[in-house]
Amino acid sequence: MLAFLSFLHLVSIEPAWGLFFGGILLTIVGLQVQAGMKAATDIATQRQSQAELLQAQLEEQRNAVDAMADGLEIAIFICDARANILYANRRAIELFRFERPVGRNILAVTLSYDLEQLAIAGGRNRSPQSAEISFTYPDERVGLARVWSTEEGGERVFVSVYEITDLRRLERVRQDFVANVSHELRTPLTIIRSMAETMVDDELAISERSTKYLNKIISEVDRLSMISQDLLILSAAESNPVRKQMCDIADVFRSAVQQLQPKAAEKSLTLSFEGPQRCIVEANTSQMTQVALNLVDNAIKYTTAGDIRVSVVAAESAVTISVEDTGIGIPSDQVKRIFERFYRVDRARSRSTGGTGLGLSIVKHIVEAHGGKVTVESVLNRGSTFTVDLPVGN
Repeated sequence: MLAFLSFLHLVSIEPAWGLFFGGILLTIVGLQVQAGMKAATDIATQRQSQAELLQAQLEEQRNAVDAMADGLEIAIFICDARANILYANRRAIELFRFERPVGRNILAVTLSYDLEQLAIAGGRNRSPQSAEISFTYPDERVGLARVWSTEEGGERVFVSVYEITDLRRLERVRQDFVANVSHELRTPLTIIRSMAETMVDDELAISERSTKYLNKIISEVDRLSMISQDLLILSAAESNPVRKQMCDIADVFRSAVQQLQPKAAEKSLTLSFEGPQRCIVEANTSQMTQVALNLVDNAIKYTTAGDIRVSVVAAESAVTISVEDTGIGIPSDQVKRIFERFYRVDRARSRSTGGTGLGLSIVKHIVEAHGGKVTVESVLNRGSTFTVDLPVGN
């Protein structure tokens, strides 16, 4: 505007014409300002519409997630770093019978100190945590709890609890049944064997054929007694907590080799042990002896020629035990099933060698109860290697 008036002054235009041209200029400027304001208003309106649309979409997604969480049969909590509940789905409310859990500490809702500590640890460590937890309120229940958190500072901690009460109850019923049946079988089997032996000893009362059948009865009774004994051992390994103490694992396997040396010599097999003089771990010595005897005896049973090598190798935090044989081996399609109960690669051979089909199952359960693992590598007709990895402990 000033530039235009200066121009008029320079060209000596009359004041009336100057006012006329100034009015035109003001009109043009006003129209431009009005158009700019309208464009700004349109942009603001458009942005507001987009924000409202995004807000509606976010709300729809939030409602969909809430509906999905409410439809799950898993209790879900969202907590802060101090285990205060920010959200709970329908199953969580039903499981712990707490109508308004939001705003309460997870300990006050579940009455589980273990779950609260798991949630706090999950937020503090920023790494997934999981545990099997027993709850006493409102009923005695068992649940698999899993905790994980957001990456930034763990300010959001997610807790899920999947109830496995019925599963654990069925497992306990099965374990009790196996233990009770095995225990009840022992008495009649002992009586049958005693009576059969008495008849065999009475040479005048029975014929040669009777002696043959009675010896067969005694043999089968002995096999049933072994199965009964192995079932009891397996049941104890599954149901009872491991009572650990200082255990010389090298001495355990060395003693097993010495004990089974005569059995290997009967088949002209070379049975050897290699390992340190002492190797101390935290374990149950009785159960580890069972593992050693089963693994070495199994190698002897399924090896017809060659040698069996037992070795113990100690590391800083773990011990590795291997039992290697040159036996018949295991077909590759059956290796995964070798630790199943009563599973036999060759049933005819297993029966002739007196196996129960439970030895490797016992080994697996005992080793895993100690926090270790057992694996097998095998080549058909060339041999097998069973490896046990055990933690040393504190």
